[in-house]
Amino acid sequence: MPAERGLTLLVTCLAVISGACSERPTDTEEPPIVPAATPTLVATVSIPPAYGIHDTFVRDGLAFVSAWNTGVMIFDVGNGVQGGSPSSPQLIATYATPGGETHNAWWFWNPNTGEKKYLFVGQEGPGALGATSSGDIHILDVSDLSHPTEVASFHVNGAGTHNFWMDESAQILYAAYYNQGIVALDVSGNLSGSLSNRLVDSLRPGGAGDTYTWGVQLDHGTLYASDMLSGFWQIGLTAGHFSAKRGGDNVPDRYTSDLTVANGFGYTGTWGSNRPGVVGDAVKIWILGASSAPLLVDSIVTAGIGTVSDIKVSPDGKLLMFTAERGPNAGFWFYSLSDPATPAYVARYLVSSGVHTGKFGTIGGRLYAFGAEDPPEPALLILDVTDIDR
Repeated sequence: MPAERGLTLLVTCLAVISGACSERPTDTEEPPIVPAATPTLVATVSIPPAYGIHDTFVRDGLAFVSAWNTGVMIFDVGNGVQGGSPSSPQLIATYATPGGETHNAWWFWNPNTGEKKYLFVGQEGPGALGATSSGDIHILDVSDLSHPTEVASFHVNGAGTHNFWMDESAQILYAAYYNQGIVALDVSGNLSGSLSNRLVDSLRPGGAGDTYTWGVQLDHGTLYASDMLSGFWQIGLTAGHFSAKRGGDNVPDRYTSDLTVANGFGYTGTWGSNRPGVVGDAVKIWILGASSAPLLVDSIVTAGIGTVSDIKVSPDGKLLMFTAERGPNAGFWFYSLSDPATPAYVARYLVSSGVHTGKFGTIGGRLYAFGAEDPPEPALLILDVTDIDR
């Protein structure tokens, strides 16, 4: 790895009690030139450049790769069904969803029936930030992994879906729906045809004109949402219906991207060429309370990138990962959560073309990071990060 000079500044809150938080460097120490451990690339899987790869869902040794107009590609990365492993992924099947633009997926494990039958696939169609979006949810029957079949779909007029989160015990899918906000969908029982009658509730957290929701995550009965325009939200739930909302309008300097919630803290990314000329090079750190709005307490600002595109916490809650695009320091970045309020730099893995999304997967007792390398040569990247998860 090259020497790392002044790449990351840790930014702290000046007035936690009042909730006012401004960015100023408090630790200008350079990350260590030789980290105690580094990520190890174990596989690079080329993806057809029909845009390429957007997202990956990893579960039970299977990787569901959302490969845009190629469709969903299902890989054995340790399940055993096709003899695959993280270092030797084996393709099981590819299914091109109608309309293409395959963006993300969630493999639903129904604890009430024991079924692992349905794969929910998001289509990200054309849109305009803050104004319009398009794209449906496609539901595939993957009972036979080698022969996926579409059995149902969900459509919202004038809006399109982005990222998902599933409350599997309640059998409710929560979907970020850009200008429509958040949608709650009943996915219990047998699914077929149009699911328009399965809508439980919808909410524009920022209201009309201030809503363009990127992602959602459920944590201990509370739903959290990241909105490109109106920031980070906490939303109460009652039987799948949205109730009190707290937060929002709390990231005025940048557009908000992805989110992850763990250890009583929230972590949100920032995107693109942002509000008043500020690039999306920040990770925002929030204290969460059951009955209070998310409180911004820290930020990580990374030089040499333009977007924090995805952000995740490892299953054991010890490691924060974010992916970065648009700049010489694009790639994977890893921080220890020994103190979840003040993540500490551990390692990075640079990818010159950028990494659009990153997901963790535990396979054979080891921890892996799955990343979507951007065009011109899109690929699924798999890193062994076991040794930095501490």
